[in-house]
Amino acid sequence: MSKKGIRRFKKKDKPLIGIVGGKGRMGSWFKNFFEKQGLKVIISDVDTKLSNQELAKHSDVVIVSVPIKQTLRVIQEIVPYLRKDALLADITSIKTEPVKAMRKAKSGVLGMHPLFGPLVPNLENQNIVFCEVKKNKWTTFLKKLFIKNKAKIIEISPEDHDRQMAFLQSLTHFSNISFSHFLYTQKFKPLPSFLTPTFRLQSLVFGRILAQNPELYADIELKNPYFKQLSKEYIKEILSFQKSIEKEDYQEFKKRFKEASSYLSNFVKIAEEKTTEILKTIEKQPVKIGSLKKIKIKKAKIGFLGPKYTFSWTAAKKISNSNSSLIPFFTIKEVFMRVNNLEVDLAVVPIQNAISGIVSETMYQFIDYPLFSLGSFKIPIHYCLLSKEKSLKDIKIVKSHPQALSQCRIWLGEHLPKALKIPTPSTVSALSERPTPSETGFIVPLEAASEFKLTILARNIEDKKENFTRFLVIGRELDKSLLRKINLYARNTLLLLSVYDRVGILRDILNIFANRGINLSALHSIPSIFHPWDYLFFLEVEKSYFSPGIRDILRDLNQYCPFVRVLGVA
Repeated sequence: MSKKGIRRFKKKDKPLIGIVGGKGRMGSWFKNFFEKQGLKVIISDVDTKLSNQELAKHSDVVIVSVPIKQTLRVIQEIVPYLRKDALLADITSIKTEPVKAMRKAKSGVLGMHPLFGPLVPNLENQNIVFCEVKKNKWTTFLKKLFIKNKAKIIEISPEDHDRQMAFLQSLTHFSNISFSHFLYTQKFKPLPSFLTPTFRLQSLVFGRILAQNPELYADIELKNPYFKQLSKEYIKEILSFQKSIEKEDYQEFKKRFKEASSYLSNFVKIAEEKTTEILKTIEKQPVKIGSLKKIKIKKAKIGFLGPKYTFSWTAAKKISNSNSSLIPFFTIKEVFMRVNNLEVDLAVVPIQNAISGIVSETMYQFIDYPLFSLGSFKIPIHYCLLSKEKSLKDIKIVKSHPQALSQCRIWLGEHLPKALKIPTPSTVSALSERPTPSETGFIVPLEAASEFKLTILARNIEDKKENFTRFLVIGRELDKSLLRKINLYARNTLLLLSVYDRVGILRDILNIFANRGINLSALHSIPSIFHPWDYLFFLEVEKSYFSPGIRDILRDLNQYCPFVRVLGVA
C-alpha cells in the first residue's frame, strides 16, 4: 500500500491498526476482528511490500504478533519509527522482556496476552491480559473495544504475568512433554485393556500439547524469565519425592499427598465429578459433534449411500428437514451420477473416517463429475450387537460389513473369540434375511438398532471410542445463496491437485500456503487414475473460498499442477 493510500484511511476517532506478523494465525485473527469492527488494518510480514518500519511510521496502533524469539528484535527495529501519539503493543505469552524493550518507545506502550488461540470464533468470554505501561487514548480505545465484544480484561504487571505463566504454562507443558518423551525413551506401549482412567485423562493432555507447534512451546519454556529457576526447584521436589519411594516411606508419601490435597482443595472438590463426566464421554460418546442444523431447502431430495439404517442414512437424516425425502443408492459413484443428472437435489457422501482415513472413492468421483462440496459435518461411529438370541453365549456367527468387523476386532476377540465372522455388503444388509438366522449376531450402527425388532446384546462395542466419519453435502452449484440454505458453517476450501512425481514438488506446493501464513487442515495423497506414476493431493485449506486470496493461490498452484480443481467448501 502506498503512503498516500495509508493516509487516506486515517481518522481522528478511529485508529489505523498495523499488525507486524499479520499473516500468522493470531495476527490474521486480530486482523479479521478489527476489520469486522470497521477499522482499517495494514500488515507487514516476511513477503509483504510494506516493511515493518513503514507500518510503524503510519499506524496509530502497532501490534507485534511474531514468534516469541523474534519479538525483541522486531520491537527494537520499529521503536525509532513510532510517533509519540501512537500505541505500541505486543501479544506474546511472555511479557517482562518485551515490555522492557517497548518502554524505550516515545509512544504509548501496552503488553497484551490473549489467553485463547486462533480457533475461537469471537471474543465472548475470552480473557485478554493488559500490562498497561504507558497509557494513552488508544489503550483506552482497545480496552473499550474488547469489552464491547464481551471479552474480559485482566490487568497485571509484566512480572506477575510471567510468574503466573511460569507455573500455569511453562511448568505444565514441561511436565507433560517430559512425561511423554520418557514413554518414548522407554519404548513403552500401553496395552488397550490396561489403560487406567487417570492415564486416559492424561493422554488427552498429551495429545492436545503434542499436536501443537514445537517452536511455540520451546519459546514458552525457554524464554520465560522465571521458569529456569522454577524448573530447578521442580526437579528438586521430584528427587526428594523419589527418596520416599526408594525407602518405601509410607508416612512421608501420605504427608506429601495430604499437603497437596489440602492446598488444592478447591480443585479437588470438583475434580472427581468433572473427570467422571469426561471419562464417560471418552467411553460412550467421546466425539462431541454438537447439534447439526437442518437444510433450508423445501422438499429437497437427498441422496445417500444406502441401504436405509446405515451410517450414511443416519448422516442424511440428521440434516434433512421434515419435508425432505431420502433416497438410497448402492454406490458412491451412483450417488454422484444421480446428483449430476438432476435426479436428486443434494447428496451426503463419506469423505473421511478417523480410523480408516480418506475415502478415495469419493475423491475419484469429484474428477468424473463436476459437482461441489457445500459443507461438511461429522457423526460419531458407535456399534451394537443385535440378535434374536437373548445371550452372548448363544452366538456362533457374527455378520457385518468388513469395516465394522475390523473396528470391533478387540471386543469380538474378548467376548466372541470362537464365533465365525462373515462379511456382508453393508452393516444392515444381512438383517434382510428371512427368517432371521439363529445363533447369529449382527453388528449395526447404534442409532439404527431401535429400528429392528431384535435384542441389543451389547452397546458401544467399537474398539476406538473416539471414532467418527466426516460427510460432505454435494450439489451442482457453489454460490453463497445456496450455502445459506445448506445451513452448514463452512470456512475452509477443498482442493484437488494432480502433480508430477518429482523431488521437491510437495515442498513447492506447501510453500504456496506457508508463505501466506495459511494452514492446511488436511493433506492426503492418492494414486492418480490418469498416470500410475503421478499422484493426486486432496487439500483442505483454512481460508474461505470467497476470499480474494484464493484466486492468487490457484494461480500459483497452476505452475506446479497440471490439474487443479476447487471441490468446494467444508
